[in-house]
Amino acid sequence: MSCKRCTVLLLIALSGCAKDTSVPDDALIISNGTVIDGTGAPPIADGVVVVQGDRIVTVGEAAAFEIPQSARVVDAGGGTIMPGVVNSHTHGTADPAVRRAFLIDGVTSVCNLGSSLDQLPGFAQVSSPEGPAARGFWAGPIITAPGGYPGPVYGSQFSYEVGTPGEARDAAADLLDRGASMIKIALAPGDANDPWPVLDLERVRAIVDEAHGRGVHVRAHAIEPYLVEDIVLPAGVDVIEHSPFPILSPEEESSVLESGDPRSRLFDVVAPEFERLLARVVEQGIAMVPTLDAHIGTLYRRAERSRVEQIVVDVHVEAVYRFHAQGGVIALGNDYGANPNVELGMPLTEMSLLAAAGLTPMEVIEASTRHAALVCGQGDSMGTLEPPKLADIIIVDGDPLTDLQVLDRVSVVIKGGELAHSKN
Repeated sequence: MSCKRCTVLLLIALSGCAKDTSVPDDALIISNGTVIDGTGAPPIADGVVVVQGDRIVTVGEAAAFEIPQSARVVDAGGGTIMPGVVNSHTHGTADPAVRRAFLIDGVTSVCNLGSSLDQLPGFAQVSSPEGPAARGFWAGPIITAPGGYPGPVYGSQFSYEVGTPGEARDAAADLLDRGASMIKIALAPGDANDPWPVLDLERVRAIVDEAHGRGVHVRAHAIEPYLVEDIVLPAGVDVIEHSPFPILSPEEESSVLESGDPRSRLFDVVAPEFERLLARVVEQGIAMVPTLDAHIGTLYRRAERSRVEQIVVDVHVEAVYRFHAQGGVIALGNDYGANPNVELGMPLTEMSLLAAAGLTPMEVIEASTRHAALVCGQGDSMGTLEPPKLADIIIVDGDPLTDLQVLDRVSVVIKGGELAHSKN
């Protein structure tokens, strides 16, 4: 090999190790920590996040950067640097004081899936008297059939009732014109003793057509498998709120109760048909926000459960497990505000339940950041540490890939490139 050739190869090798001198002089640098970027990629052990203004400029290994003396530096103290958590299913979060409580716990954005028209101005307030608040995205009143859910439970102010496909399309257009980031519809039939009217396929198709024409997701409250099959799938709904689970006949319930392994027996009884439905949901690219905490969180937190209570927990967890095992996209949302037992702030119970349903810690983080931003219609602007997304960043004292509970130890919150909260 000629000396000239050796010189060229040496220069190429050195250039790959050279420090990056393109860091802006006025940058905000978050360093001295492990970076988990929210994409599912492996963590960067000694990582750096470079921010300019309210945007992420670049992310990489510390050795690749030369930090200008004029840059502002936030020392992660050996902790974890990651995107702010997004709670994609909440209620009662129009008040900036409530969103402030989320923010200081590391939840930098919330999506409200059921508010009255009178509450909408609250989302425009980006701060509370105590300081910056979490970003608030909203769907407004839930589009439903006349007399349908949520009116019978929460009041008519949370319903946008539509009787025809034309009214359904107009309702979606009205909410989008007001600034909705997503559309929420209700497919809740009630029970045999108190049935509620439900939107039909034609009305849901009109809503989906209007929303998709504006590049906006439609998210459906849907628990009964037959409504997923008859309406959600053919209408092209984007996200299922809550987790559908098998409905057992009395004979099947007895068989499950008598089994030594009720969780396994439950899905031996109904798995083939239910899993075929889940496969269609996954194939169509429909995401799911299970809201497990709202349904079984109280039971899950109990030290002891009766056999029936354990089966209730099992059926919800196993349904999500089956969806995840087929490759379904899961986003975190815990239905805060609809259930008084659901925690304000970092949704640790929901995260623990997703882990119980088979998600790895990295997948739980991805569900809590990237996927949650996606279902809120914000996937292009937030949810991961990638340029040029919004610099919503948290620093956690510990490694959530080893123990998700360390997400309760958020030391620094950065919102839009500005320090919003620090416990130091």
